[in-house]
Amino acid sequence: MSIIHNFCITTKYFQFLNNLDINIILGGSDIKNTSEYPNNWIKDNIGSNISKKNKNFGSLTSHYWIWKNKFKEYSNDDWIGINHYRRFWIKNKNVKVNISNLYENILREIPQNSNFDVLLPEKIVMKNLKLSKLIKKGFQNYLRKPSLLFNRKKMSIGLHFDLFHGYKYLSESAKLLNNNERTDFENYINNQNSFHQFQIFISKKKIIENLYENVFEWIFKCEKSFSHLDLTGYGKERLYDFFAERYFSFYFEKYTKTKIWPYIELHSVGRTWK
Repeated sequence: MSIIHNFCITTKYFQFLNNLDINIILGGSDIKNTSEYPNNWIKDNIGSNISKKNKNFGSLTSHYWIWKNKFKEYSNDDWIGINHYRRFWIKNKNVKVNISNLYENILREIPQNSNFDVLLPEKIVMKNLKLSKLIKKGFQNYLRKPSLLFNRKKMSIGLHFDLFHGYKYLSESAKLLNNNERTDFENYINNQNSFHQFQIFISKKKIIENLYENVFEWIFKCEKSFSHLDLTGYGKERLYDFFAERYFSFYFEKYTKTKIWPYIELHSVGRTWK
């Protein structure tokens, strides 16, 4: 079986990350005191980087660093896995995984009968979101379309983005895509009601490289076009990261053969574990 070159993106220090035997990359290193972090952690402000953009780009600064500095070490058919400090790809969904047994349960080899191009997390379905959360996060935008309160089956990716991150921001960003993708992406966000979250995936270098080329060309255009906006608050601060999260899902569904694979979400991380 083929090994997976695993990376874990984090913005904080957690001791358990040191025990996983995977590449840990510190996002936003440019605005941190990197001497406080382990020497073997990758800092995204060395080499070719956009670390200074982390406030609005979020995990994209780490994706960019991996692409520009690490991909040269791999062949086109090497498998690369992207994890998150709270979310890790695991071998078996039927095993109860926690921090104490995470090391032995991380997926490190491509499963047999690998008739797929990419492993992705299960989709989030918009209509299944808790009503209380939708009202809390998107009250102002519900005033524009109150019928959504009573018929959440109409909740598309685009409408969900309007509620949580800014009215019409995603649809305006779609206009900046190249012509060969613009219409398909617009159809995707306007007609689909689910997508793969978190920008975590496992795929081959040649597939991810093309993804990165597409997404960063587009995101840099978005950065210029939206430069006049006040990107403050949780829903807007990482605007370009949220754009990319939808595009990643679109790209994999449009261009590759996908397979849903289990991951563990460590809910205690960021609260009690250090």
